[in-house]
Amino acid sequence: MPNTNKEADHATQREAIQMAQLDFSSLRSTIIENVLRAMNDAYERVKISLILPKLIEDRRLLAKAVTGTQFEGAIPLINAFVRRRDIILKEHRSPLMDHGMIKIIDYFQRHQTIYTLFPGLMNSMSDNERKLLFAFQKLIDMATAHLKRDAKTQIQQERYLQGVYTEKEKLKENIKQIEEKIAAHRIEQRWKAVAKASHMAKIAEELRVKKELHEEKIERETELYRRAVLANVKNSLDKQFELAEELEKVRFESEKLDRDHKKMEKEGRDEKNKLQIQLQGIIRKYDTVIGEKLVENLELTDLMNEAKQKLNEYMVTYRKEQAIYKEIVVKREKEEERKKQQAILHYMMHRAACKIQRYWRAWRKHLQKKKKRGTRK
Repeated sequence: MPNTNKEADHATQREAIQMAQLDFSSLRSTIIENVLRAMNDAYERVKISLILPKLIEDRRLLAKAVTGTQFEGAIPLINAFVRRRDIILKEHRSPLMDHGMIKIIDYFQRHQTIYTLFPGLMNSMSDNERKLLFAFQKLIDMATAHLKRDAKTQIQQERYLQGVYTEKEKLKENIKQIEEKIAAHRIEQRWKAVAKASHMAKIAEELRVKKELHEEKIERETELYRRAVLANVKNSLDKQFELAEELEKVRFESEKLDRDHKKMEKEGRDEKNKLQIQLQGIIRKYDTVIGEKLVENLELTDLMNEAKQKLNEYMVTYRKEQAIYKEIVVKREKEEERKKQQAILHYMMHRAACKIQRYWRAWRKHLQKKKKRGTRK
């Protein structure tokens, strides 16, 4: 009996805990829905608050949009506010707290869905207004995601964050190793730069020594060249004297050759005139002979044309005769081919008949022998 009572108490406690969990779950859902509804209402009120100054400035647009709807009550409120504002501005009164404006704000806050009638105003908002709406919408989305997540989702998210943290630590360690490698590489590069600088200094010193040696060599070569030039100038002067003497000799010989050449030129002109006279006689004779040959050539050309004409006439007759000859030859060849084929056919038929007769005679002899064998039996 005591055990039975304990089990009944435990069952009662479990049922009470389950009921409490169910009550808390339903209460939590209700609270979350109320919070989200309040935030959405606030979001809608922010929207209508942003376009409310534009609606007050453009009463015609407001009246045209809300006339015939459940929001017609906004028109007299706006008209009354504008009328009072005009009176205050006209009489230069001090601006006091305007209860009409409070009523307008209260009316539009309670009927925040009026903004759906003005899509043009919603689309023409400034960048700051759009940023405000975007931030408010982002806040609602974050609150919705935060409030509606359960314990399982929270654990999964924590595990994911733990994994991200582990990866981040590994990444930090890898970055640290890479930075150490980079530092070691930089040190190595510095050493290489120092070694390179030392090597370059050594090369520069070698180049300086080579340059000095090269300059000394150039000086020696320059001195040798100067001496050679002086020697060449001396030799050139001596050569010039020799050439001047030779030139004088050549000039004397040239004058002598010039006189001889003029004499030869005179004799050549006389010979040329004589040859020109002979050439003119030959040309006249050539013209006479060529004229005769041209006349003879023209006569031969006429004879050749007549012969070509006769040849063409003969070729016409020849082609006709050749066509007749070919026709006769072709017919004769066909006739000979036909006779040849007939002879071959006749020969083949005769040979086949002979073979058939030989086979028939052999078959008859075979039958006769067979009959004789049957009679003897």
